[in-house]
Amino acid sequence: MAKWYAVPTTSRMTASEYRANLTGLNVVFGAVLGFVLAGAENLSTQDFVYLLLLSSAAVVTILYLGSSDYKLFYGVMVVVIVATLPWLLGQAGVPQLPKLQPTLATWIAMVIFLELLPREKLGDGDRP
Repeated sequence: MAKWYAVPTTSRMTASEYRANLTGLNVVFGAVLGFVLAGAENLSTQDFVYLLLLSSAAVVTILYLGSSDYKLFYGVMVVVIVATLPWLLGQAGVPQLPKLQPTLATWIAMVIFLELLPREKLGDGDRP
């Protein structure tokens, strides 16, 4: 039964609270990313596709960071992708979107922060 009348007695997240946090971060940053990429509508089709490929690689890796057991691997991978994003775009001659890197970096930081917060141990049948 729901404990709608109670105050949590621990700061540890349940599995469902963890999923809610991840979902909330993904919704918010997905929407912000939409605004950031809106400045790219005037790019050539080739430049726009390249930008989408790099952006989607970063986003999928951020989602893996919150979902995979290989957190260190995906954490390092996504930090490298986002850190080299301006260089990768510059190498292809794609104009910079000044808010793209900070948006992705903030999303990464929030997911890492969420991963470091204490959580309840999973019971039988629980999913993270």
